[in-house]
Amino acid sequence: MTYIEQLSRKLKALAHPVRLKIVIVLAKEDKDMYLNQIANKLEINRALAKIHLKKLERENIIKSRVVLVEGEARALRYYRLNEFDIHVSPNRLKQEVEK
Repeated sequence: MTYIEQLSRKLKALAHPVRLKIVIVLAKEDKDMYLNQIANKLEINRALAKIHLKKLERENIIKSRVVLVEGEARALRYYRLNEFDIHVSPNRLKQEVEK
């Protein structure tokens, strides 16, 4: 995948206000958070939060891990923000096009 394609996908993943708010919450809390915690912080329902979390995870902006709950037949998925940095400049884009 080219730089332009990667950049486009990351920007698209971050292009929705809810997804940006998720990134902000995870950055601010700086810890693994369960789906309910994220949804409650943003005052949105779990289903909507899950849709947006999947999009962010697909582009490697966040990562998740599953934790089995002891003594219960269920698992919880926790999310954490990955380190990422996006730099866009006309010169960088021009360099990529000229390759």
